[in-house]
Amino acid sequence: MSLEQLKSDVAELAAFLQQAKGARVKDVLTTAKAAAEREIVNLEMKAKIAAERQANGATDAKRYLHELTDYGWDQSAKFVKLFISLNGVQGCTEENVTVTYTPSSLQLHVRDLQGKDFGLTVNNLLHSINVEKSYRKIKTDMVAIYLKKVKEDEHWDVLTAIQKRLKQKKDSEMSKDGDNPESALVNIMKKMYNDGDSKTKQMIAKAWTESQDKVKLGKETGGDLDSFGDL
Repeated sequence: MSLEQLKSDVAELAAFLQQAKGARVKDVLTTAKAAAEREIVNLEMKAKIAAERQANGATDAKRYLHELTDYGWDQSAKFVKLFISLNGVQGCTEENVTVTYTPSSLQLHVRDLQGKDFGLTVNNLLHSINVEKSYRKIKTDMVAIYLKKVKEDEHWDVLTAIQKRLKQKKDSEMSKDGDNPESALVNIMKKMYNDGDSKTKQMIAKAWTESQDKVKLGKETGGDLDSFGDL
């Protein structure tokens, strides 16, 4: 999809979002808008890198861009800090490790690290940052990015607005489950199954099957599970 089409989609989604009233509709529109914005940033970053490579000659043009998704983060009263692990990044020159900031996003670009380029984009930050006072440091096997909070002492529950919405949705679902313990148990088991390894999945599937067999047996005999005692 072209950059112009993506920008048009973002504008249209933003207009719909202003008119939306239902929480579910807002979640869907917000997620779609964030995805389109991420594509825009990625396309712009790739275009920028392509231009730099063309200016620097054929050697740069042969390198592949690896998009980073994993990072850790923390905060102090004045800064939100991101930590991106990259083996050997301390060997890069200062010019080859750049970060582009906007009040609501950041874009890291690491050039020519062991013959590869790396990029990280974070959009829709939870709160605004001070672009002029944000900076980065190159450490051993790590890039640390310091985002200056516009409002000092303001606590960030999460890093992005999308994560905030997802957390609120999850908390809302858990609150509803609190009124229905059986539903809560089912959701917990589903989450454990989806997040677990193959052995965990086998154990959960076995336990679930056995529990369903006991429920069925209890119904057939006209009793409940407690009536069986310890077998």
